Amino acid sequence: MKRLSLLLALSALLVGCGPSRLPSDFSTNSGPGNGTDSLDGRPSGFDRMADAIRSGNIPPEAILATIYFDFDKYTVEAKERAKLDGVAPKAKGTKIIIAGYTDHFGTDEYNLGLSDRRAQSARDYLVKLGCNQANSEVMALGSQQADKAAAGRQSGAKDRKAIIVDVNYAGPITSGASKAAAPKAGASRAAPAASSDAPAPKSAL
Repeated sequence: MKRLSLLLALSALLVGCGPSRLPSDFSTNSGPGNGTDSLDGRPSGFDRMADAIRSGNIPPEAILATIYFDFDKYTVEAKERAKLDGVAPKAKGTKIIIAGYTDHFGTDEYNLGLSDRRAQSARDYLVKLGCNQANSEVMALGSQQADKAAAGRQSGAKDRKAIIVDVNYAGPITSGASKAAAPKAGASRAAPAASSDAPAPKSAL
C-alpha cells in the first residue's frame, strides 16, 4: 500500500513539473506578415512570396527574369546569362527567391534535384555579379507545375526554367496561375525534337 501511495505521489509530482515557458527561440509574434523574421530565420516577406510561387500565383510585376535551360541541363547558357546581367542591379537592392522547374519527363525525385540545381546555378551567377547570397532563397519545384500534356522535349521547353522573383514586391497576389513565366509568343526554344516516348533524363549532375 505504501508502494502504491509512493507511485501516486511521484506521478503527481511529474505532472506538476512540465515546462513552465516556451522554448527560448520561439516567439508568438514571429512569422509572415508581422514585420519580424519567420521561425526558420528568413526575413519577413519570404513566406508570402514562397506561398505564391508554390501555388503558381506569382504576380507578373514581381518577376525579375525567367531563365530557360536545355533538356536535362542546369548550366545557364550564354543567351540566358544576358537576362541575369540585366536584372543584377535590381537584384542587388532587394531580396529574391529563385524558383527552379523542370518538364515532366523523368522521375519526381530526379526532377526535384534538377530543378534545385537550376535555381542554384542562377543564384551562383547573380552572386558572381555582386548580389548578396544572404538576400536570396532557392526553391525547387521539380515538375509539379509542368505541362503533363507535353508530348516531347520541344513542347516541354517552357517548363525548363528558373524564375527570379522580387520578395519585396508589395502589390496584391491574386488567385490564378501567373502567365508571366511563360515564354514570349514566337520565342524559339533551342531543344531537339523527340517522340512522346522520350526517355527519362540522363544524369547531367
